[in-house]
Amino acid sequence: MKKLLAVSTAAIAVTTGVTATADAATHTVKSGDTLHSISQQYGTSVSAIKAENGLKSNLILPNQVIKVNEAKAATESTTEYTVVSGDTLGKIASKYDVTVSQLKAWNNLSSDLIIVGQTLSLQAPAQSAVPAQAPVAQQAPAQAPAAQQAPAAQQAPVQQTKEQVAAPAQQQSYQAPVQSYKAPAQQAYKAPAQQSYQAPAQRVRTTQTSTASTGGSTKAQFLAAGGTEAMWNTIVLPESSGNPNAVNPAGYRGLGQTKESWGTGSVEQQTKGMLNYAKQRYGSVDAALSFRSQNNWW
Repeated sequence: MKKLLAVSTAAIAVTTGVTATADAATHTVKSGDTLHSISQQYGTSVSAIKAENGLKSNLILPNQVIKVNEAKAATESTTEYTVVSGDTLGKIASKYDVTVSQLKAWNNLSSDLIIVGQTLSLQAPAQSAVPAQAPVAQQAPAQAPAAQQAPAAQQAPVQQTKEQVAAPAQQQSYQAPVQSYKAPAQQAYKAPAQQSYQAPAQRVRTTQTSTASTGGSTKAQFLAAGGTEAMWNTIVLPESSGNPNAVNPAGYRGLGQTKESWGTGSVEQQTKGMLNYAKQRYGSVDAALSFRSQNNWW
């Protein structure tokens, strides 16, 4: 929940020329800012800023982070991004063509929780280059093999006389006796029967615990306390990423990001506070969901 501060574009007249600064993706509204002065500062138009941020009027708030020339800045070498209301790691990763795991690794994030105004790195940290080693000099080729000596002249074969040539001896065939062997029969082994053991029954002591500490996941406790899937997806996840202890730099707390008392306490207390707030301020939960979808805050 955020209280509106009306800032009329006609309240402050810009009488001097404004030189456009470098392109920027976001701008944090300061006291006295108007959409016209911001558009002149960044070399764009009021209609372009309203289109980028989904604004239906010229009302802006001090400390509100708005997008300025985001599409142009995204096409250049963007290395950092400042979180605005309604952002999630999934949206940022899709926008800059990276993954949620890469964003968490580059920014040392242990969960998906991010807060408005937080600066995220969009690329891996630079690593120092390792100097390349000089190539190893190749050894000189081995010396050419020594010239082979010419083969010695072959002597003519010696002729054998009839007396020297003897008929080959006849080989006698020999057949080794076949020995028959029969292995002794193996005795069958029967393992002794195992004794069954039954552990003594343990006495179970039941202890009731509070729903706030052992009621399952945050979402389960939220639904059990009367919250709806639509409220969880449209309000809780964009505002606090489902963290009941989330606190942003502006002091907004809890699942629904508020400064009222129901922004703290158990999940059940925060859920009931959100339901009461939606009905009191907007008349119904459905009307609150519709307003949050159109304006990115409630």
